[in-house]
Amino acid sequence: MPQFDPSVFAPQVIWLVLVFAALYLVASRALPKVEQAVADRRIKIATDLAAAEQARAEAEVAATDRTTELGEARAEALKLTGSARARADALVAERLSKAEAALAARAREAESALAAARAEAIAALDEVAAEAAAAMVGKVAGLEVGLDEARKVIQKVAA
Repeated sequence: MPQFDPSVFAPQVIWLVLVFAALYLVASRALPKVEQAVADRRIKIATDLAAAEQARAEAEVAATDRTTELGEARAEALKLTGSARARADALVAERLSKAEAALAARAREAESALAAARAEAIAALDEVAAEAAAAMVGKVAGLEVGLDEARKVIQKVAA
């Protein structure tokens, strides 16, 4: 095997030193750049994580604020609807009382009109009864009774 031939050891050692020196030079120049890129990337990741954490904290604060604002808005809406409902109830009660008063007035007017009509009907009935009584007494007994006398008798009997 040529690798084990002592006559070629010197050139092999020279080539070995030259190759390792070239590799060392390439690695010594490239490795700091790689290390710097890795370090920059770590710093960037740490910065991004800190920014993400801060954004999450701000989002939580904003969500809490929104929840508080939403609760306040709901409370305000409930208060407004309650006052609107109370005003509407008061308006309905007022209109209802006015309508009931108007109906009561109309009922009183109708009762008085009915009482007047009843009185007229009774008066007319008394008049008809007096005329009928005078006519019956005249036909049955053959007596002539005056209309005034028949009215007096009808009123006496009706009382």
